[in-house]
Amino acid sequence: MPARHTIRTDRVRILIFFERNPSISYEEFGQYWLHEHSKVFTRYAEGKKGLIKYEQLHINQEEKARLKDLGFPVLEGYDGVVLFDLESFDHISAIWSSPEYFSVVAPDEAKFCNRKTAIMVRLKVATIVDREKVSQTKSTSYYVREDSSRMMVVVSRKEGMSAEEFTEFALGEHARVLCEDTQMGKELIKYDQLNLVFPDPISRLDEVSSVPLPEWDGLEILDAPSFDSFLHPQDLKLYSESDAKWTVPGKCFRLPVNVATIIDNDGHHSTMGTAPPS
Repeated sequence: MPARHTIRTDRVRILIFFERNPSISYEEFGQYWLHEHSKVFTRYAEGKKGLIKYEQLHINQEEKARLKDLGFPVLEGYDGVVLFDLESFDHISAIWSSPEYFSVVAPDEAKFCNRKTAIMVRLKVATIVDREKVSQTKSTSYYVREDSSRMMVVVSRKEGMSAEEFTEFALGEHARVLCEDTQMGKELIKYDQLNLVFPDPISRLDEVSSVPLPEWDGLEILDAPSFDSFLHPQDLKLYSESDAKWTVPGKCFRLPVNVATIIDNDGHHSTMGTAPPS
């Protein structure tokens, strides 16, 4: 029986999926978000308790098109994703409820982000692979990383499979297949499985919005040296066979993103934060 990985105790994660403000082009959106808003948020977040990491995930349109050409279902409807790692969910509530957030950060968000269609996902983290070099000092950057490429995977569980069985399979057999049986697994820098936190794991960022909420059951984030690492021909059949065992056919969506790690306080936290697999 494969080892079952465990949930980290040193952090929780929030992902925000959003569309750009329709009044600006995709290029203008990316530039403003990365080079202007990142500085606004960094100044605001300085000294705030509990924030471990803030990343901007910019959709790689070229790799997205390549996935489509290869027949992979691709996640549509979003122009960007924000990643927050925090010590607890209480910290994000504190960050978003201050008068300064509403007077400074929120108006700047409106320049590039369509808040009405944005969704927030609350998650626990299970780190399956971690070969990333962690700096022991806090850092701030306003550039897209060139040392790795990232693939996000969003899944809905197979009909007839309970939530407990879904999680058990993901943390056990599925993780084993990806790490031990694929060429990609040998090249992975980081691999996190993300588990929904109930109640209300997925919510609308704008409380008065009526945007439909997606029916997702779990997510994965995989970092590798290049996007080619995710598409080794010998691995594609293994992906398909593994997906069929725990996901709804056609609803294992992939999303290639370019990562900008804006705030990184990870050197002050445990690399894993969990007991070793048993």
